[in-house]
This record gives sequence, C-alpha cells and structure tokens, in this order.
Amino acid sequence: MIKVGYLISYDYELLFNSIPTVYKEADEIFLAIDKDRRTWAGKNFSLPNTFFERIKELDTQKKITFFIDNFYIPSLAPMENEVRERNMLLKKMGKGWLFQLDSDEYLYDFKSISQKLRTKNYLIKFNRLLPVTLSGYQVILFKKNEEGFFQISNKTKFNFITNYPKYTGARKNKNFVNINIENLAFHQSYAREEDEIYQKIKNWGHKDDFDTDKFFTFWKTINIENYKSIKNFHPEIPKLWSQLEFVKAKNVKELISTSKVSEQLSFDHLNAINIFSGNCKIFFKKKTKIVKKIKRKLYIIYKQPLK
Repeated sequence: MIKVGYLISYDYELLFNSIPTVYKEADEIFLAIDKDRRTWAGKNFSLPNTFFERIKELDTQKKITFFIDNFYIPSLAPMENEVRERNMLLKKMGKGWLFQLDSDEYLYDFKSISQKLRTKNYLIKFNRLLPVTLSGYQVILFKKNEEGFFQISNKTKFNFITNYPKYTGARKNKNFVNINIENLAFHQSYAREEDEIYQKIKNWGHKDDFDTDKFFTFWKTINIENYKSIKNFHPEIPKLWSQLEFVKAKNVKELISTSKVSEQLSFDHLNAINIFSGNCKIFFKKKTKIVKKIKRKLYIIYKQPLK
C-alpha cells in the first residue's frame, strides 16, 4: 500500500499543486488538520469551506481521508508539536509505505517511486524487524518574480518515506537506518508572497532556531540584479546554500514539467540484509555510547580510571 499524508495549515492553497503529483498512484491520502485551526506555534489560521469543496472535487476516486484532531499543545515547542502531529498522522495512516509531505513539496516522478516500492512490500509485512526511512533530495525554490524562480543550487537531503509508524524527529527516526533512493522533489519553501513568507517563518517548527526577522529582511532584498552575488546564505549553516540560480517559468507546474531532471532512482540498497545490518550498527553504537557514559560517571565517583 502506498499512503501519502499531508499536514495542512496556513499554506493549504499549495496543496492543490502537490496532490495532483501523487493522486493517481497513491492508494490512500490523509490530510491532517488541527481542529481549532492552530499552527505548531499556537497561532490561528483560517481554512475556508471552499477548501473542503475543492478537495471533494479533486477526490474523484475517494482516496482522501480527513484526520482532524488537536495538534497544538501549549507546553510544547513548535518542533515538538510538529513531531507529535507527524506521529499521530503515521498512526492514523496504518501499515504501508508511508509518505509524509508538506503542502509545498512536489515529488518528481511519483509513479516510478511507487512502482519500485510495490516490489518491496515484504518490508511492510516485517516492518518491526526491518524498520527503515527513505530519503531523497529537494530543490528549494527560494523566491519568485513575474518571470520565474530563484532556486538554491545545492540540493537538500530530506526524509519522506518510512515503513514504520514512529518518528523521533521531523520525518526522522534516529534508531534505525536511512537509505537514500536519490529521488528529487521541488520545495516551494520561500517562493511565495511576502505576507505568506512572514507567516511561515513565524509558525513553522524552526521558528526559534534563528533570527527570523533578520532573515526575512534579507529575503526581501533579493532580485534579478543581485542574486548572483549572494553566497553562503543559509541562516544556520551558511555553506548549505552556496548560491542561487534563476529558472524561467510562469508557475510551479511549468517549472516541474520543463525541468531537465537527470535522476536515477536507486533502490539497490533497499533490501533486508542492508536494513538489518544498518540497524544492528546503530543499535550497538548506541550501546557503546551508554557504556562509555557509565564509565565516565563511575570515574567521577571513584576518582580512578576504569579498564
């Protein structure tokens, strides 16, 4: 089973670019919506009734399920609320190849991914013995103008598939192996209107990780005259975003359809032996760290080296 889950918030409009890229091949699609229309930071957002009407029109094969619950806990940080909601959504989705996407993420060639994953369905049946997460690469769309998009030249690794319904971080589980299948996605992260960007950076899971107001001011200055001179500009680890490129396209659909993507999906390492051995390495590495930690504490207590 191929199941796709989305977390719906203030940028719900972008969902209508994303769902069509997965709808035909997905067996089920889940839309998680906070019942009180609150973000992970506790801010309110609105969701018009027309949203549900448009989803109904789009859902010609009755694949879409709404998952409405309380996804905001005041005592939790935004990132903690994000991980909590993602885990609640995983549980709701049940068994299968579980994709989690944001409304502004558009997978390239979802058909090929789905076909290859269906040949690995034994990993769903034995998901507790062979848990795994799968990652790919994103092209981040950073800003747009009337003629096209400024996109970040560096591709960013991101997790988006698992066979096991548990995350320890945002779409991650540090307790088992990650395999990169080399898939590509376009992420309309910052290529939006100014008011949308400001709303995004004040409500997402990373809102406390850096000076968002300073970053917003910098983002506003980017234009066709100066983009080539901008280097190493990631707000936390500068070298992650080395420079910008400009691609002409009227909209996202045209950008995706005209992009010259030379990708080869890599499923060679997605097998039971690699998953089991990778998980064993992670398990024993954690145990080694625990033993070393105990030794350090005992050394402090007894003031003598331990063999």
